Amino acid sequence: MKKTIRSFLITFSAIVLVLASCQPTPRVESQGDYTLQITQIDTTAFPLVDVYISVLNAQGEPVVINTNKLQLLENGQPVNNQSIRGAGEVGPLTTILLVDNSGSMNFANKLESAKEAALVFLEQMRPGDRAGIITFNTEVRVIQEITSDQEMLTAAVEGITAQGDTAIYDALVTAVDMLNPVDGRKAVILLTDGMDNQSAATPDDALGNIGFGGLSISTVGFGEMPEGEEEADEYSGIDEDSLRFIADAAGGRYSYAADRAELTSIYDMMRRALQSEVVISYVTPMNLRDGVARALTVTLTDRYLGLGGESETQYNPGGLVPEVSQPASWLIFGIILAVLIVLLFFPVIVRMFTKKDEPAKRRKKKVKITLKD
Repeated sequence: MKKTIRSFLITFSAIVLVLASCQPTPRVESQGDYTLQITQIDTTAFPLVDVYISVLNAQGEPVVINTNKLQLLENGQPVNNQSIRGAGEVGPLTTILLVDNSGSMNFANKLESAKEAALVFLEQMRPGDRAGIITFNTEVRVIQEITSDQEMLTAAVEGITAQGDTAIYDALVTAVDMLNPVDGRKAVILLTDGMDNQSAATPDDALGNIGFGGLSISTVGFGEMPEGEEEADEYSGIDEDSLRFIADAAGGRYSYAADRAELTSIYDMMRRALQSEVVISYVTPMNLRDGVARALTVTLTDRYLGLGGESETQYNPGGLVPEVSQPASWLIFGIILAVLIVLLFFPVIVRMFTKKDEPAKRRKKKVKITLKD
């Protein structure tokens, strides 16, 4: 009985800790002539909330917008005390490049194409921007910690070689762990040419590990697409459903690159989108970490042109123990605790009294034997 109770308490505590430490990733739906995407929600300084927004035009190109035309609503109500910092004022960008270096990347010059695209991305970093490089095949290796040193980053990319199988989700968990302590705008760009066949982790493990600072994950498929209704090859194919799910759930984008030119173009578009973002900082009127989800709506409007775009998502501020505006008194807390303790040990007490009665029930009558002459 004691083992059962102890196991239940340990399991319950572990679940609470995991849920409390994770910032649910935003799922984004957008409508209008422009595509507005909420890419990151930072609640580390809660009740101050930073909402990062990317805007694309009808051609899918990043655009710089007039931030005075942006409006943020929380639970359908315009937020108060909001301050909007324009494009270029978001601050330094920290990016982790996740590069698949499994054996299949040796074919069709794919690894060299990936390295070239990564080098072009790194060359366009702004002053203050930082990056890290992680490769993954059967093992996950951090070949360059987060740094702003261009020479170190370039040397790390140029030294990548390919071999082994693919452990995509283990690599994502490592990248998220590296970025969680970093402040400001942060993003993961994952490039893979295959399907995961080695990870101990799952997509949900990576997404569930994102902290209160938030981050975005964009994914790029660079493998062989199946023809017609054929299933993707276990080693050289692409699991597009999983890659789309990760990107959609983590405020990023999924793209497929058929060749080197497309891959370089995708990396360039992702870089420009990240660097053209704006951020809305506001103090939420719901200022308690009460575990209740908040609905966020961002609109781009003009009094003459009308609605240019709208995006909706939600976030949860979390909280190990949900905060309340008027905490209960210590007396009430003590009474509740005492009741819980009694309930916890009630089965043990009942068993003790039950055992005392058992010997009496089981006592046998003495048999008297009389001998006759």
